[in-house]
Amino acid sequence: MFISPLVKERLRPGRERLGERRSAHRGITRVVYAAAVAGIALTTAGLAGGAGPAMAATQSLGPPTYNPVDAGYDAQGRWFRFVSSTLTVPPRIVSQDNDGSAFIGIHATCHGPCAPPDAYIFVAPGGGPGTVVYQGFLTAGSFRVSPQVGDRLTVSIYYDRHGHTYFTAADLTQHTIQTVRLKSGGISPVFDHAQLDVLVAGTVPPPAADTLLWNFTGSHLTTYTGVHGTVLGPWQTSQSIKTTDGTATGTVVASPSDLSNGGQDFGVWLRHH
Repeated sequence: MFISPLVKERLRPGRERLGERRSAHRGITRVVYAAAVAGIALTTAGLAGGAGPAMAATQSLGPPTYNPVDAGYDAQGRWFRFVSSTLTVPPRIVSQDNDGSAFIGIHATCHGPCAPPDAYIFVAPGGGPGTVVYQGFLTAGSFRVSPQVGDRLTVSIYYDRHGHTYFTAADLTQHTIQTVRLKSGGISPVFDHAQLDVLVAGTVPPPAADTLLWNFTGSHLTTYTGVHGTVLGPWQTSQSIKTTDGTATGTVVASPSDLSNGGQDFGVWLRHH
């Protein structure tokens, strides 16, 4: 697949910062139109085996993790084949140098120097062409979906365990949807981590008051064995918090709210300090 220089440049910060974040961690919906219903039903029912009702969020959170790159929620302890969430595209709050993109992803644990398989969808704030990007198995590109500020966008990733990963973006406001299928290149990945986070890399001037960056709603995960749940479980879940130095002793720059709606919903906030 040909990747334009514009898309490569858009992907570069996210990929580099996610790699930095992994190293730091190791060291320390309602669909409102028929087309979207059909497309998301394909992803959640035909591919993921049916999302079904959200499981009750009965498990408690583990200790938070701290890093210099992003904020949100991370899940582990199971092998994940599906992750989805619905986002409302906000205006840009942080500078483009700090990225500010929301993302969902599933990836494999990396032990030692390696480049493990991963699958991500990034959504940049501010909307417009090329602001929704998929990345997986050394292949990346932008969706044709072009949301505007205020649009509701459902994004999902599904690994079929037979060599293919499906990336779907559905703009529920503009009634547009696209699914991209990528081959795994003969790799049989163990996606034992799932993420729903916001990239806030680098030094960010603190706002005058806590400021909402992104809202995640209707979030769901599914394991390889077909166990359905929300962000909270049934698996190990922890908050990911960005601090000035990537440690618990640093000043909090960005962090998620508590989970609500049975573990499906949360916001990520830029914190005043």
